[in-house]
Amino acid sequence: MHYTNFISSLFEKFASYAFSPMIQRWINRTYVKIFDIKLDEFDTLESYPTLNALFTRSLVKIRSFDKTDSNMIAPCDALIMEFGECKDNMAMQIKGKYYFVSDFIKTRLEEGYNYVNFYLSPSDYHRFHAPLNLKVKRLEFISGRLFSVSEKMLLKHEEVFVKNKRVVLECEDDFGNTLYFVAIGALNVGHIQINFVPEVVGFMESTTLNFDIPIFVQKGEEIGSFLMGSTIVLLSKNWKYDLKLKEKVYFGQCIAKFSKPTQEIVESKKTL
Repeated sequence: MHYTNFISSLFEKFASYAFSPMIQRWINRTYVKIFDIKLDEFDTLESYPTLNALFTRSLVKIRSFDKTDSNMIAPCDALIMEFGECKDNMAMQIKGKYYFVSDFIKTRLEEGYNYVNFYLSPSDYHRFHAPLNLKVKRLEFISGRLFSVSEKMLLKHEEVFVKNKRVVLECEDDFGNTLYFVAIGALNVGHIQINFVPEVVGFMESTTLNFDIPIFVQKGEEIGSFLMGSTIVLLSKNWKYDLKLKEKVYFGQCIAKFSKPTQEIVESKKTL
């Protein structure tokens, strides 16, 4: 076992252990203070019996969002670390650090895809949601390391996204485009929960699940959660993003609009 996986395993045991109420309140309070967590939308501090329960806290106040099919919403509360166009089978991990997309999702993409890297810090809401109505056709669990995905580590190390444990969801949006939703594990994040396939948590070896009948996930519906902060990468086509580097986004916020391909526009004009 790699040392980062060992450290993460120990941390997960600590975070999952229910201490006496007095000690647990102190642990929870200390964590909230260190990371300056705002609990306005969540339950009271005393309601979380373990640190893991606090990490994976659910929203008590439901957020409203644009339900229009042509608008994409942020899947999580996160910092936009990088975004751009995939070129020559490559995407950017962080400034100056690239990786091969085919190594990342085990599939080579056609031209025209864009990537967005969402970094969830330890202080963020750790659940992630569907940015659009999605039909999930395939789940690929890829075993790997649990290196930190903090900015410092991404700048220091090559291909962290490719080396780390991750879950790849191959989906189809309402417009027939294939979209890849990738949840990446990290240091202290050995646990990646996928709600409609809960057994993923226990997977040890790389596993592929093909769904003969696609699993439908409604826009805004919770897909899963991380034990602690980590990264979500979206790989999409025909969506025009309105984002800035290092911008803080929140689940439910509109981040992109559907952009009809030029060829389709030309063909539709011909039929008029």
